[in-house]
Amino acid sequence: MLNKSVARRYAEAFFSIARETNKIDEFQQELEKIVSAINETDSLKEYFAHLLIPAKAKKEVATKIFGGQISQLTLNFFLMIIDKRRENYIAVIAEEYKDMADESRNITKAELITAVEVADEDIKSLAEKLSASMGKTVQLKLKVDQSLIGGLKLKIGDKIIDGTVAKRLQMLKDQLKQAKIS
Repeated sequence: MLNKSVARRYAEAFFSIARETNKIDEFQQELEKIVSAINETDSLKEYFAHLLIPAKAKKEVATKIFGGQISQLTLNFFLMIIDKRRENYIAVIAEEYKDMADESRNITKAELITAVEVADEDIKSLAEKLSASMGKTVQLKLKVDQSLIGGLKLKIGDKIIDGTVAKRLQMLKDQLKQAKIS
């Protein structure tokens, strides 16, 4: 597993450059282009991750592939990542960068976990209500977990609102264990 704090530092550095040059969206698209090209091309991911291939050779390949497709600043950032032997972090760096870009656009992500499928209109309605109450645009993602039995759980950042039947049953069980029988 990759260390997210390492990826976050690289993403923060690149994001600060993007903010200064007012190219947040452009750089995000270019990072996503690099990640998708690496993931979609056979053995390119393994090539960049291989420890015995010298950084110079990897940089030449990266320059040939991305040279005319992305800005020089983004290319230099990727080449620097290769120099630092962090090329296997590029997907995580791109994800961290995307989170920072969304934050700068006043967008927050939330996850709705339910026991059953929820209609798209209900998800959209809940997202609009959350957006209005938080003062931010909320992007709501649905996840179905049948172990919840019923109800829902909402995760927004580091906050969790748990209104599931499973949680209520657990709370009832805990209360019954502590109850004194006279």
